[in-house]
Amino acid sequence: EAVGDVRGRGFLIGVELVEDRESKAPARDLAERTMYAALERGLSFKTTMGNVLTLTPPLVTTGAQMDQALDILRESLEVAIASGRR
Repeated sequence: EAVGDVRGRGFLIGVELVEDRESKAPARDLAERTMYAALERGLSFKTTMGNVLTLTPPLVTTGAQMDQALDILRESLEVAIASGRR
């Protein structure tokens, strides 16, 4: 529900987080919470435009490493969403 769009070319990937898919209002706080939750779990990336998670893995990344990164990203987003509901 929080992912408004996923876009990119090659290994440059942007995951846009939104308040809701209808309004597409940027979810800047959620993006920041997700970034820090991922960092605590060993995955580093930056945000662009405040609400786009910008992932730029090395070209030598294996499929297993990508799977692990996506698992961390998914968990981090879930944690960030839950922490925003408090």
